[in-house]
Amino acid sequence: MTNLLRIESFKLLKKIRAWLGPILIFLLIMISFPLTVELASEELKNIFYSILWLSSLLTVMVSLDSIFFEDFDDGTLEHYFILNNSLFSMILIKIFIYWLLIGIPISILGTFFSISTSGEFSSFYIAFPSMLISSYIFINLFALGNSLSLNKGSALGALITMPLLFPVLILLGKIVLNANFGFEISNLLLLMLGVLLIIIVIIPFIISFVIKTHLE
Repeated sequence: MTNLLRIESFKLLKKIRAWLGPILIFLLIMISFPLTVELASEELKNIFYSILWLSSLLTVMVSLDSIFFEDFDDGTLEHYFILNNSLFSMILIKIFIYWLLIGIPISILGTFFSISTSGEFSSFYIAFPSMLISSYIFINLFALGNSLSLNKGSALGALITMPLLFPVLILLGKIVLNANFGFEISNLLLLMLGVLLIIIVIIPFIISFVIKTHLE
């Protein structure tokens, strides 16, 4: 497991464009949006979180465009398929590494922009945990879409994944709505965390099954 973690980290770090590019896209959206839309500060606060979630979603979608393609093309997936239970472990770790190098940085950046836009440090408690959890969910779901559309084009994978993302986006909207009305949001964050814990186990298992089908 440690060797897999080291290998997958090295592979992604070596492809600077694969992880730095999406982060720069996220940064560009966050900087350019307030500059290109003429809104009062109060109106900007009301729609900021919607832009934040959609920017996070777009960033993850771009970053996972070819998460399995190179491994499929060079025979790495086939190698792990031959080794018992290694394919599931590899998928689990690969998704985690993508979250570590892309999900966490955009969560930190998103939280920074959230605090600077609202002018209140309390927005940290809304943006940071919700972005950490939702980005991990997004990465898992787009990885699933990518595995289903392997060799068929990334657009198909995104179309397959989109219906699964709507409940998460609705839940994120509920978190912001509750926070605006002064209601407790911890129960919604725990619900999202519970969804993530289920996804972490189920999605890599489904992906490994899909990839095995491609290989056979």
